[in-house]
Amino acid sequence: MVKFDAFAGGIEIGGLRNMLEIKILICYILKSVKVPMKRNQICDALQKTGLVNYFDANSAIDELLANGTVCEEIYLEEPHLTVTTVGGNSALALENTLLPGVRDRAVKAALNIVARARSERENKVIITKKEDSCDITFNIDSNGETLLSLTLNVADVLQAEQLKDGFLNDPGALYSDIIDRLIGIK
Repeated sequence: MVKFDAFAGGIEIGGLRNMLEIKILICYILKSVKVPMKRNQICDALQKTGLVNYFDANSAIDELLANGTVCEEIYLEEPHLTVTTVGGNSALALENTLLPGVRDRAVKAALNIVARARSERENKVIITKKEDSCDITFNIDSNGETLLSLTLNVADVLQAEQLKDGFLNDPGALYSDIIDRLIGIK
């Protein structure tokens, strides 16, 4: 019988309420994603899926740091978490204690968060307020070269923020769509 020692608040049906399972899942995510992640990125991935609440995720991370299963390192000039060899091996050995759907949902959410963070680092969006509207400029750069710079005028900051969010979710789609339209594919 699994011992429930985590809070149920904020957890959807099928979520984790056992701290050992939460720690295994965190190690599994870090091992699967293969890039260091910020603490808040891991917590966001677990919360967005409804698998773990904020407090249990942070408590599990603290325990993993304390026992050396996870370590903190500077990556992109900020503290990020990585799984140690022991933590990665433990997660792989114990991964069968977690349901495949739980593992897959958590890893997919983590990968989306990591991809979004990369997109935010590599692409710039500038919102400029005007008297009765806003300009939003999307910049896609590669190796110091500007591939695309597009400025749109929109009604307000709210609309600009929505466009910014959509762009940062998949900047390549905007670039591809514009190229396709210009050469007549779509």
